[in-house]
Amino acid sequence: MSYQVPGHVHHRTVDDEVVVFDGQTETYLGLNSTATIVWLVLVAGDSTGAAADALVAQTGVAPEVALADTVALAADLVRRGLLEPTEG
Repeated sequence: MSYQVPGHVHHRTVDDEVVVFDGQTETYLGLNSTATIVWLVLVAGDSTGAAADALVAQTGVAPEVALADTVALAADLVRRGLLEPTEG
């Protein structure tokens, strides 16, 4: 599945982490370096599978763990309104 960032969400990379601001709720979310890897791949329009592959390549985590964690993070970001699923 692929995702996009809704218009009310803004993000910036600070050092090795991403800070996400939700303009609707006026809240910030800080992503650690591992979640940042996933975020950057997803907001580039790639799939959860591609994000999991990046996580494996950059951290050495087991592929099945990377995929499960990536899918869980993406679902949480959607639930929070910080990402939206896209067709395709």
